Amino acid sequence: MNKIFAILFAIFIINTGAYSQVVINEILYTVPGTGENEEFVEIHNSGSSPVNLEGYNFTMAFTYTFGNVSIAANGYMVIARDSSAFNSAFSMTADGDFAGTLGNSESIVLKDSTGTTIDSVFFDDAAPWPVLNATNNTEGRSVQLCNATSDNNDGSNWGVNNTQTGINGTSGTDSLYATPGAINECITISPPSFPFYTLGQVNTVDTDGIPDSLGVLCELRGITHCTNLKSGNGFDFIFANSDNSAGIRVFSFNDVDNYTVTEGDSLHIEGTIAQYNGLLQFSPNSISVISQANATANPMVVSTPDESTENRHISLIGVYLVDTSAWTTGSGTGGFNVLVTSGTDTSLVRIDAQTDLFNQSAPLGTFDLTGWGSQFDSNSPYDEGYQIMPCAMSNIVTGNINRVNNSDHLSIFPNPTSGILNIRSTDNIENIRVHNTLGQEVLQVNNINSSNTQLSTNNLENGIYIISVVSGQKIMTQQFQVMK
Repeated sequence: MNKIFAILFAIFIINTGAYSQVVINEILYTVPGTGENEEFVEIHNSGSSPVNLEGYNFTMAFTYTFGNVSIAANGYMVIARDSSAFNSAFSMTADGDFAGTLGNSESIVLKDSTGTTIDSVFFDDAAPWPVLNATNNTEGRSVQLCNATSDNNDGSNWGVNNTQTGINGTSGTDSLYATPGAINECITISPPSFPFYTLGQVNTVDTDGIPDSLGVLCELRGITHCTNLKSGNGFDFIFANSDNSAGIRVFSFNDVDNYTVTEGDSLHIEGTIAQYNGLLQFSPNSISVISQANATANPMVVSTPDESTENRHISLIGVYLVDTSAWTTGSGTGGFNVLVTSGTDTSLVRIDAQTDLFNQSAPLGTFDLTGWGSQFDSNSPYDEGYQIMPCAMSNIVTGNINRVNNSDHLSIFPNPTSGILNIRSTDNIENIRVHNTLGQEVLQVNNINSSNTQLSTNNLENGIYIISVVSGQKIMTQQFQVMK
């Protein structure tokens, strides 16, 4: 049915229908992400007495026939496209499931058991109706009749709700703004506010592993890492601080601002804090590229992934596959999982299908593994399922590397130090790296090529540090303290 005919038909119905205290009062027709299962239509009894709805039925946009039920005085009833999806999204029970779907411009007609039109609405996605679309970030908002006794075919009598009350169950991340079964908020559309938060501020969780900032709209700034881990439209990438102090997984089913995932991009992104199987995520509304080819985060050495490593760059040293047959080259939906062990700690590794590792054969023997801390835990509390996810073949380093923690090969003094640390080795020193107790690299010196050198610690705060001295195929580590 074209729009002009629909309008004329709606006018005809209005002019011939009988007055009723039962009115079509709220419509959710635009759902962000994929799927439309959370759509619903609400009716409201504006009168002072209940109305028996037996035999009442919706026609035109969708079909539904009421059983022997009554709508209370000043009460509400909600008919959903899929009551299961609706219940999950809004944590409340729908009164029934309609057959059909809602477009962006539809006629909804409610008739009684005799076929008399009780109420009808022709809604639209253009003015004077509230304009709801992805462009102005208003998908997921219902249209709401502001006064139950006003003409509900006049779009200027409808408003929207700007308070989040639900989550799109299909995507698990997109917010829904509606008031099913309750009084309408009915305000004019206002653009969402995106206050700036640091990645560290949004990374805290409660005792169940749920983000403290879940559902918060905000702007984040950081650096793109890794590659696009999503095939087709949309993207899935790591967004982190260059100092590796905090990060988040950016995920979208749809392309946003034509952004192409490129490691080293400095971005300002606006959107909503989300979570998927325990993993902290961000659902973006907009992405702005500020600069490119920026420094990326150096990994920190850990024994095994945990909550503190989520969305941070980490390395496992001297590990090997628990079962090489679990490395199923080129197979698995979206990728596959394997276990690695150092002989003491065992860690789960996710090989994503979008990385070049997916089609490579299993690494043999002992190797060093670098990747990003991740999590996949389908049940609350989200305190299990921690993983490391390498991004490329280069993240697995094999070879005859001899790690030594022995003062016979390495001498550092004075320890504690207040400013200068002397370093002497039985071998030629090539590179030096210093990490704090969080595993963050705080100092790096390259191309030394001497068995004796000095290191200034003036820029280091008081505390305990780990120094790693690289010499050929040998890595020597020792602990020292800065005390000023």
